[in-house]
Amino acid sequence: MLADMTSAHTAPLPPDSQPDPAWLGEQIRQLRKLRQLSLQQLSEATGRSVGFLSQLERGKSQPSVADLNKLASVLAVPYSVFFSQAPRHERGLVVRQAHRPVLHYAEGVSDALLSPGFGSGLQLILTRFAPGASSGQQSLSHGGDQGGMVLCGELELWVDQQCHQLQAGDSFSFHSSRPHRYRNPGTVETQVMWAYTASH
Repeated sequence: MLADMTSAHTAPLPPDSQPDPAWLGEQIRQLRKLRQLSLQQLSEATGRSVGFLSQLERGKSQPSVADLNKLASVLAVPYSVFFSQAPRHERGLVVRQAHRPVLHYAEGVSDALLSPGFGSGLQLILTRFAPGASSGQQSLSHGGDQGGMVLCGELELWVDQQCHQLQAGDSFSFHSSRPHRYRNPGTVETQVMWAYTASH
């Protein structure tokens, strides 16, 4: 479905389906920064000029369906993220369940963003791990703090080479600079509610 839309539509979106330009531009800017991409890198990946992308992020350009599909692919988010805008009075404050942006990764892991927007200093995320899914063999390390609670299933949490076996209801927190990784060692899906703070 997405591939068909990408190849068949290059014209600007009809006015009645066009997301609010300022809101859309801010989502693209925040996602680009979340992916640690410069405007030049995004330009090279999408085939669109830096000037167009800069205007798009400032709400000054109108994208086509093909533009949004390409941006969704490069930024590794579902196309629907660009249309999941809350009513104006709820933006930056409330996220309705039906409007959660969901990021899918390899290894059977997905993240649903629970906090409003991608640029906040505090991010709330619901992660689903398929049986056996993990963050990979390589430990992660970055700025900020993180913590969470296992909602269902079980989680194997490694911090500083120490393994912690967590069950539903168990919670944790640590500074994200400490090497860490995680895995669902069970036979059913694991769900974890995470809270992340910005790097400092």
